[in-house]
Amino acid sequence: MGAQGDRIFAAVAERGFPDPWNAFGEHLSWEAAYAVHLKAAIDAARKEPAGPAVEEALALFDRKAANLEAASKLLAEVTAEYDASGMWAVLDERATRLDVADVSERWAQGLVTHPFPIALRSLEFNWGYMREHGVRSFYEMTARYVADLTENTVRWRAAFEAERESGVIDRITTVEADLASEEAPMHCDICKKTITALLYLDG
Repeated sequence: MGAQGDRIFAAVAERGFPDPWNAFGEHLSWEAAYAVHLKAAIDAARKEPAGPAVEEALALFDRKAANLEAASKLLAEVTAEYDASGMWAVLDERATRLDVADVSERWAQGLVTHPFPIALRSLEFNWGYMREHGVRSFYEMTARYVADLTENTVRWRAAFEAERESGVIDRITTVEADLASEEAPMHCDICKKTITALLYLDG
C-alpha cells in the first residue's frame, strides 16, 4: 500500500467522519432500516388486519419520509455552502490526485471476504464518477437519487393503503420498494466515505 490510504485512515481515526457527510450517510442507512421494520409491520398487518401493526406501519412510513426529507435538505444546504466557498473546485483537484487502488486496498482490510465486494465497487464507482463529471455533479446525481427514494416511499405507502382498502395483498410493490430502500446505504452511506477520502487526502 501507498501513503494515501494510511493517511486518510489516520485522519478518520483521529477525527471521525466529517459532518455534514456523516449525518447524510446516517440518514441513508436509516432508509434501509426503516424498510426492514416496515416489512415486518406490513407482514403483521396482513396477518392481523385489525391489530396495531397497521398504525405502526403508517407511523414508519411517516418517519421514513421525514428522514429522506432531512437528507435532501442537508444535501441542498451543503451544496449551497460549497458553492459559496469554492470547495467543489478543491475537491475536484483532489479527486484527480486520489490513488483509488491504494485507498481501496486500505478499505478492503476490514471487510468480510465476499466474491463481490459491493462496498469497494461502490467506492470505486463514486470516485470514478467524480473524476469524470466533477464532485458537484456527483452530488447533483445523489440529490436526484434521494428524490427517487422519496417517490419510492410515496408509492409504497399508496400501495399499502390501497391494500388496506381493497383487501387484495400487493406483495410485488413491497418487494420492489423494499429492495430500492435496502440498496441506499451501499450508495449514500458509502458516499460519506467517498468524500471523506477527498477531504482528508492531504491530512
